[in-house]
Parts: sequence; structure tokens; C-alpha cells
Amino acid sequence: MRVGLNSAALLAGGLDASSAHLAHFNCSAYQESNGMVWFEVLAREGSCGTQLRTNNTHASYSNVIIVYPFTGENGSSSLPESFPFSCSYPLDSETSLDVAIRPRLSVEAGVVGTGPKARASMSLYRNGDYTDPYSAGLIVLPLGTSLHVGVSVMEAEVNGFAVILEECYATPSADSDDPERFFLIQNRCPSDHRLVTVEESGPSLPGRFTATLSLLPGSYNTIYLHCRARMCNPRQPSCSQRCLSRVARSVSSEKPLTIGPISWEKAAE
Repeated sequence: MRVGLNSAALLAGGLDASSAHLAHFNCSAYQESNGMVWFEVLAREGSCGTQLRTNNTHASYSNVIIVYPFTGENGSSSLPESFPFSCSYPLDSETSLDVAIRPRLSVEAGVVGTGPKARASMSLYRNGDYTDPYSAGLIVLPLGTSLHVGVSVMEAEVNGFAVILEECYATPSADSDDPERFFLIQNRCPSDHRLVTVEESGPSLPGRFTATLSLLPGSYNTIYLHCRARMCNPRQPSCSQRCLSRVARSVSSEKPLTIGPISWEKAAE
């Protein structure tokens, strides 16, 4: 705390600034500057007799400056003058951290679990609008018929993922591991653009393609269609029907989706 008394006023009142001291008489240091006499004391309880009082909002430090009159010719002097003072400091304060903090979600060293596989389904439709599916069982169609195949994944529809057709192929048996395979889509690309058209496959939600019904090598009467699909985030550039040099991990790592049997008949003339 710093307190100043006017030098001229002290002199006019017959007071000797050099005799002044705080509550403790040995605390007498002062400075004169621009017509003022300045006294300093720490804002601390007990410092030069300083007293402390607090309430809910402030801490108040109090002290007093005692100034004596000039000594007369006969050595007598009047009583000193007291100049009490106090300074209050608010107890509330504010501060800010000069460090920028960016939250980061840590995916390491936490609880890790594995959920169930995605639930995919595959259907054969009567029309190119994909609104009228065939019922399960044997389907007999003329050669040259357009097979409209749709693949959907329930989790993709709920969570906004897209479905990419990684590979689709035909076999003469219901076994998806049948070594005799005729690929319709491989590494996301139609094997023969004259026979197969991929209509929807990432970034759209369902996977859809059209293939022309034709005889497989070996002239089998019935065929089965199988597809492996994969979910992807449509906001990522990799979620597209761009041909790949290798097949990514599918939503079903054991068995692909299967529909059939599909049999052919000679079209009536």
C-alpha cells in the first residue's frame, strides 16, 4: 500500500514530515516527490502494525500515519496528528489459461469389442425399377432376359453407409465355393460390359446390377448367383465403384449372398 500526504498542508499545520511513522514507530521510511510525502507498507497483516479485516467479498488492510509537530524553542511540542488509511482488495479474481486445448478422442488402450456381422440380403427383381422381387425358389426365364439383382445391408441403411459390390458370380450349384464360376463382377468391375451393367454401387445405399441371362460354359440348365458386398463411408473418396487391383474385406467373410436356382427356357417363336 502506498499513501501520500501533501507536504505544503503538513507544513501549514506545523507538522514535521520527517517525524512521521506508521503504527509501529520504527516504520518511518518515506519519500518526497512533487510536493507529496509518500509512505509504503506491505498489504499484509502485522506489517508495521497493519490490521486485516475480511468479509464475504473483500479483504481490508488498515494502518495509520502519525506526524509530530515541529519542536518549539522551549522544547515543548503539541500532540501528534494521526492519518488513518485502509485499502480493500476484492477476494474474487479471474484468470485465463494461455494454452490452447484441442480435445482428441483416443481409441487406444480403451475397452475394445467386436459387434456382429452386418445383415445383408440379395433379391432378383422382375423390372428395372427394383420394386417387384421374385419369390424364393426356382425361377424359369427365357435366355437373354435381364436379371435385375439388388443387394442391401440393413446396417448400411440405418447408419448411412453405402454398399459396394466387390464381386458377383454364377455357379451351376448352390455352393458358393463351387470351383466352376462365371464372374459377372470382379474387383468391383463388370467382367463383360456387354452382359453386365452396375447400376448402383457406392456411394448410393443399395448395390444393384443387371446381367443378361446366358448359358454358362458347359451349358448348365440352372445357375445360382452369389455376391460379396462391402459397406463404406460415402463421404470418403475410396467409397466408389472404381476398379481395384485386389478385393477389400467383405461384409461376410465366410459365405457370400446367394439367390437361385435360375433356369432358362427357349423363347417362344
